[in-house]
Amino acid sequence: MRIFQKTFLLGVALFFFSYLPVSAYQVFHTYRIAGSDILAVAEGNHVDEDPLVLSLKLDIGSGETTDLVIETDGDIEECKLQLETIMGSHSAYAEIVVDMNAQTMNGVLMVQCAVFHGLFPEKQ
Repeated sequence: MRIFQKTFLLGVALFFFSYLPVSAYQVFHTYRIAGSDILAVAEGNHVDEDPLVLSLKLDIGSGETTDLVIETDGDIEECKLQLETIMGSHSAYAEIVVDMNAQTMNGVLMVQCAVFHGLFPEKQ
């Protein structure tokens, strides 16, 4: 009888806790961009308060381009320099990860900007 009571109380507690809102979650945006698609890299205009803005002009095919604007409360200079080194490269790509609910002033933080070389054969 005592085991049944403990099991019942545990089941009831789990049932009620399962309906409580989740207070901790993370949202990340990951961008993987081929070097051959990067046409321009610039530090953009500040949109709100303090965040820095990394602005990329990308080739999306068929002669069309698009602008990708990434806000961050962190530094972008190193990322900008890395992206400039692979502009036009057919064998490299960049991976940029942004934490969209970071514990910063504006809630956005670029947590990774990495460049990978030699993954694809260079076109002649």
